[in-house]
Amino acid sequence: MDYDFLIVGGGTAGAVMASRLSENPAHRVLLVEAGADTRSGSEPADILDPFPAATLNSDYFWNGLTASTRDDHKPAAFAQARIMGGGSSINGLFALRGLPSDYSRWSQVGAGNFSWESVTPYFRKVENDKDRQDNDKGPHEISRTPKETWPAFVHALEEAAQRIGFPSISDINEQPGDGFFAMPNAISQETRVTSAGCYLTEQVRSRPNLDIMPNTQVTRLHMKDGTINGVDAVKAGSAFHLLARNVIVSAGAIYSPTLLLRSGIGPAYELTAVGIQPVLDRPGVGRNLQNHPYMFFALTLPRGKRMTAGLRRFALAGLRSSSGQPGSPRGDLFAFVLGRVSGQPFGSDFALVGSALYSPNSRGYVKLKSSDPLVNPEINFRFMADPSDPPRMVQAARVTEQLLRQPAVTAQYHEAFLLPGALSVKQFNRPGLAGRALNIASQIAANSPAFVRRFIFGQAFGSGTPVIFSDGGRSISNDDILSSICPMGHPVGTCAMGKDDNSMAVVDETFRVYGTKNLFVVDASVMPLIPSANTNLPTLMLAEMAAERISIAQRHK
Repeated sequence: MDYDFLIVGGGTAGAVMASRLSENPAHRVLLVEAGADTRSGSEPADILDPFPAATLNSDYFWNGLTASTRDDHKPAAFAQARIMGGGSSINGLFALRGLPSDYSRWSQVGAGNFSWESVTPYFRKVENDKDRQDNDKGPHEISRTPKETWPAFVHALEEAAQRIGFPSISDINEQPGDGFFAMPNAISQETRVTSAGCYLTEQVRSRPNLDIMPNTQVTRLHMKDGTINGVDAVKAGSAFHLLARNVIVSAGAIYSPTLLLRSGIGPAYELTAVGIQPVLDRPGVGRNLQNHPYMFFALTLPRGKRMTAGLRRFALAGLRSSSGQPGSPRGDLFAFVLGRVSGQPFGSDFALVGSALYSPNSRGYVKLKSSDPLVNPEINFRFMADPSDPPRMVQAARVTEQLLRQPAVTAQYHEAFLLPGALSVKQFNRPGLAGRALNIASQIAANSPAFVRRFIFGQAFGSGTPVIFSDGGRSISNDDILSSICPMGHPVGTCAMGKDDNSMAVVDETFRVYGTKNLFVVDASVMPLIPSANTNLPTLMLAEMAAERISIAQRHK
């Protein structure tokens, strides 16, 4: 069949594009998703779970994908969603807009008008914030965990933050700035909110002009004289061709550039080196990769000071702060509080407090390793490559450490351990018999006498003596902090938006790929700079904007 719009990827952005473009009955729209479908009302239980259990299900991710965090580090597993709804189906459910300065900086580097005043209407078009009196409610519900259900240490953290000058902010999205706040979450009635669930409703799916093709991987775009005339795809081992008048690539900041590169769109010399004939020399494809580096302190909690066992919430609160370093924007440092580490009973025996650099200056890349369309790309985030990043990452961790060392805070937990890099929620949750044994052992250890508990978890975390406990602790060096960082699931920037005289720009203000007539990229890869926020809500904002701009452009053809 011949479609007006073929959308590659049913993730955060792709679901929005399919929904909005098919609102016009004159548009024939095809949404192609490499992973499984998740129809509204029949989503798997782990995707609906307000604790992000879905992040533990390997069926929802690309197989064998790895990434390096630094030039001298070996590649390690890096999770990227392969499921309808994309990252919104497996992420930590943070729902943050970011800061006005994030978007004004996009304008400054040539992405067009992204003032706070211009992006806010699109955020509001997305959001239905249950804690805000919105007049026009969008499809995406947002809520916060009530403070009365917070564990005692979170209240103590808020009070400690106030004592050192951080105000408490009721709505960080409407009142962006430095301060402590209840975390807005993509949760409705104790279930996860996904882009698939709120944009691809049964009413939307019933439109006769919208087709959805799951479990289908697009492997190549076909272009002639700057016009895309179709794509190659594979489903259940069978290869076939699809025709379309316009193609919108929404495969995310890793796989969108990968698809362009496989199709001969990218740095010509690199494509030639892996045996691909260049059709469009765009040196910015796959460059400008950015992500948020972060690290964790793990807290063991006493009985009576834990999250209610039946409350399956994850992110409770956040703290935005500023490094004050020359040339760094305000709000470049971030801390966040996770009230439980597992959906299992032992999960509320622990908590995690993370620290992150939310405006990094280091840049990495995505490159092809092979001309084989089924071989994963090479990814290197190159964390800490820019000399301004290490001291700010350390500063972010020290802000958290300072709060955790306050006597009023320390009184609310047993110990704080520094977790090594890549030790995250997955390390507290394992499948099968080994996982059940870990659950039992963790619960026993968490409720053991102090010397037993400290020895067991010091060994388990590989960190030795706790960093902080009521009658002692140890100092941690800057190197300890920097060696404990790992990447968030927030890659952006690899098909960056910019002016036509910028050779590294990949798309223009209408999201069209330079040098083409009908090829668009709509997802986090077009962000020229990473926002000071988890990227799901900014990506939804961009998709709403892109759908409007592309629709207007089509009417004027």
